Amino acid sequence: MRCVFIVATCNDPSALPSELKRKGRFDENFFVDLPTEPERVQILTIHLQRFGIHLESEYLEAIAANTAKFSGAELETLAAEAALLAFDEGRPQQVTLGDLENCSHSITPLAVQDAAAVERMQFWASTARRASSPVVAAKTQSLRTAKYRNMN
Repeated sequence: MRCVFIVATCNDPSALPSELKRKGRFDENFFVDLPTEPERVQILTIHLQRFGIHLESEYLEAIAANTAKFSGAELETLAAEAALLAFDEGRPQQVTLGDLENCSHSITPLAVQDAAAVERMQFWASTARRASSPVVAAKTQSLRTAKYRNMN
């Protein structure tokens, strides 16, 4: 027996025709929100490592704390620009906290540029299953666990 999963992405689900939004076409809608602070640390770590750059966790945490509205793609751009800045200054693979801070000021996140659109998406998310961690960690319960517990 084979299972086929079809995954599609969009930035504006309200623009989709209703026949695509009904159950049976796509059985589940997932929402990927802006990354939380720990997720931003992980994203920055991954992208800096692509350039052979390793920073101390407190530096990454400091940058993550100041990039609250950055998407994963914007964090990738931040890492790339900081690596390029260090390279241009004759410090290949030696990115500093200052490099990251300076580059972060040159990036205006979409959540700031078009805050209304991001807020609409976050409001729509109440009808979707979250694919990312909520900002405030809430205790979740598996439907399967709840089903079996009620059988006892």
